[in-house]
Amino acid sequence: MAMLNLVFSASYLYIFGTIFFDIVHFLLHKWSRSRWRILRFLSHCHQYHHLYYPRSLQFNQRYAKPNALIALPLELICQFLGSIIGWILATILNCYIKRLDSKALSIVLVVQTVRSLFVIISNGQDSNHIALDKVPKDHSWAFVGPEYHSLHHIYPDRYMGSMVKLFDWVAGTAYSLKNKTVVMTGGSGAFGQAMEKQLLADGVKSIQKLQFGKDWTNGDISRVGTILQEADIIILAHGTKGPEAMDSNCISSVRLIELFMQQKSAHSQRTKVLPEIWYVGSEAELHPAWGGPEMVRYTASKRAFLPYARALYKSDKVIYRHIVPAAFDSRMGKAIVSADWAARCTMSWIRRGAYYIPVTYTGLAYLNFFKFLLGASADSRWVDKIGES
Repeated sequence: MAMLNLVFSASYLYIFGTIFFDIVHFLLHKWSRSRWRILRFLSHCHQYHHLYYPRSLQFNQRYAKPNALIALPLELICQFLGSIIGWILATILNCYIKRLDSKALSIVLVVQTVRSLFVIISNGQDSNHIALDKVPKDHSWAFVGPEYHSLHHIYPDRYMGSMVKLFDWVAGTAYSLKNKTVVMTGGSGAFGQAMEKQLLADGVKSIQKLQFGKDWTNGDISRVGTILQEADIIILAHGTKGPEAMDSNCISSVRLIELFMQQKSAHSQRTKVLPEIWYVGSEAELHPAWGGPEMVRYTASKRAFLPYARALYKSDKVIYRHIVPAAFDSRMGKAIVSADWAARCTMSWIRRGAYYIPVTYTGLAYLNFFKFLLGASADSRWVDKIGES
């Protein structure tokens, strides 16, 4: 039990120290314009780290020494303070929780020091800092690796986590839309219009709304190739419950995705980050087709797309976000919540880095996650072949 308590105590103090640093890290970026000189100075010290490993994700040796002698010691001091504060809080709450092992704080401070010295000796190149031509897909929902941390160096006001993503979950800083170009289908619908407002508020560079019947049809998407070439994100928010439900909600979506991925594969050198596809599904993916023939068609079309969605979700070539809303008020039917609520909920999840996005007041979208995750996928080679077409 003594050994178990020591491990628990050290883990708590180490993680507490990293989360404390994440909070200070967030503030260091905010303090660059502070009216207090000392805060601006601390922010400037941290900037050496970003000058050494800039947005290009290639090391700039000109700033290797300032990074090692100024930025990294500042990080170590913050982690020290965090672990000490964690110890003090645990001591204050000693009447409520089991006493921490007295050796734990010393062990954690030694580990933090050794780790920082190792990073300094390694010329500032640790497991989170690797020269990259393109940021790989991040498959971890909780822990920070080079895939996640490199995004912080591209978007310095986001992705603050250093070991765990807890701070970014709470603060909504696990994603950035800044300066991204979005192409959207269904932009004239209730959800599309609501999403447009949210996207603009989050700093997207531009939104191109594809008009059905003018820019594309279910049978002809040839006119949108050059538009998709410039897009960082495609949002598939179109849909119908009419006779063309299968063509609209499934087949045309697959064709648009294939064309988008072909364009991204041909021009992959333009950006460091992976292309993104957001698809607006439905809780009808889980529950029976309640209602008449329209709902039967709609449910069948949404479920037909799921194997493709799962293949994209698992693919390393693209960031796929599957949005699963409960019914909201739109031209497709009345509901108890508005499209604005659905869009706000969607963006709240995305700001926290979610790939599967439950937009629900019924709870069904949470249950649907397990069906979505464990169901059959399209052949994984389907995604790989897209870029080769």
